[in-house]
Amino acid sequence: MSRDKRLQDRSIYPHWCTDTVRFSDQDAAGHVNNVALCAYLETARLTFIRDLGMMARGEDGVRGISAGMNVSFLAESHWPGQVELGTGVISIGTSSITVGSAAFKDDACIVAAEMTVVRLKGKTPHPIDPDLRAALEKYRLKGF
Repeated sequence: MSRDKRLQDRSIYPHWCTDTVRFSDQDAAGHVNNVALCAYLETARLTFIRDLGMMARGEDGVRGISAGMNVSFLAESHWPGQVELGTGVISIGTSSITVGSAAFKDDACIVAAEMTVVRLKGKTPHPIDPDLRAALEKYRLKGF
């Protein structure tokens, strides 16, 4: 589980998007449930990847897949509203990146995560090329 408190600081994130808290995101106790919180983080990760141009499978068959996610559920949240989703790069490996992301609602960080995306060609890890590496470096999280 990621308990890195740096991920709870909204000032470190270079990339932002939003998502809507839906009525159906609530559990029986009226809290936004953990599955919905993970869905918000998925929106953050995929929007980031899309905006970097990494979403579509390349003509060479290279694609990115989610390889792991460590989540910290930090605060209760409720419907209705919007969540602000910050994302940035924690580390860049040979064929993978680890991104940090957090959801903020009503000025509180409600969930934070570290997520790993691996680039594959077929079933084999595919190296991150210099152009993509340079683009990713621009989104490095402050302090990581």
